[in-house]
Amino acid sequence: MRLRHLLIIAAVLFYPTIGHAVTCSVSNVQPINLGSVNPLSATGATSSMTFNYTCAKELGDTLAGINLCFNIGASAVSGQVTPRNMSLSGTPARTLAYQLYQDTGRTKVWGSQYQSGTTFPMVQLNLLNLTPVTGSLTVSAQIVTPQTSAVPGNYLDNYTTATALVTLNPGLLFPPTTCGDTVAARFPFTVSATVSKQCNITSATNISFAPTSATGRNLTASNTVGVACSNNTPYTIGLQPSNGNTSGSGVMAGTGSNTDKVPYQLSSTPGPSGTVWGNTSLNTVAGNGTGTAATYPVYATVPSANYTPDNYADTVTIAVTY
Repeated sequence: MRLRHLLIIAAVLFYPTIGHAVTCSVSNVQPINLGSVNPLSATGATSSMTFNYTCAKELGDTLAGINLCFNIGASAVSGQVTPRNMSLSGTPARTLAYQLYQDTGRTKVWGSQYQSGTTFPMVQLNLLNLTPVTGSLTVSAQIVTPQTSAVPGNYLDNYTTATALVTLNPGLLFPPTTCGDTVAARFPFTVSATVSKQCNITSATNISFAPTSATGRNLTASNTVGVACSNNTPYTIGLQPSNGNTSGSGVMAGTGSNTDKVPYQLSSTPGPSGTVWGNTSLNTVAGNGTGTAATYPVYATVPSANYTPDNYADTVTIAVTY
């Protein structure tokens, strides 16, 4: 009995083991730079980064295939996969939302096997000989809109060796379809963007005077101008009639052979003595951007209507400086 037990133990000890010597590497990992971002745009800026991977088994390895899981974990700023945020370099503390995707159509968020409820690329490789097997994957990025609260400045997020990594699961006959826990490679990278100062004229409606007789005096009409500027961006709005007058004093021309010119004055408050609105540093209207549109009333006053009966008009240029 003792001899039989010893023989069995010896057989177990000297039975040849199965080797799993596979090496994988990732190359051409680049920072993802979303460039200059317009925070008022309804379309988020996009960018992408393509990296390469290579796997090979060593001499004597009996594996037939492996499964690779490419994981990109939580944002260093938000601590989550959804949403992911970049943070402003400096003060005040602000963030910029973005997302990373597995597909060029940007419909599948790129997650991690360690983040519940997320998906990620899995690649099955057949390792039939010692020839390395290579491939590539593309990370697509997009700014989430709207971003009206974002202030101008440089933003950054960081993925470390702990959050951007590839795990390997070996198979004897076929590549597995599940992830393993062995880390095969790591691919740290950063995501950055620069939010630019921006202003848009969102609305500008005509000022129309009601029909009047030649005896009319100090006629006043008004309408509004809408301006949206990036958050915390100072700006001024200037108005300049077609005659180039920078003090908002213009003239309306008649039609056909009528050579009469009807003077008018632009102002930011109503009435003949309203505050002049022109296009110099002394008579513009100032504001500070919030990321949403602000509206400003524009008044025009005609001192006298004692001119040839006709329809009169002029064009005023709106100049927003920021």
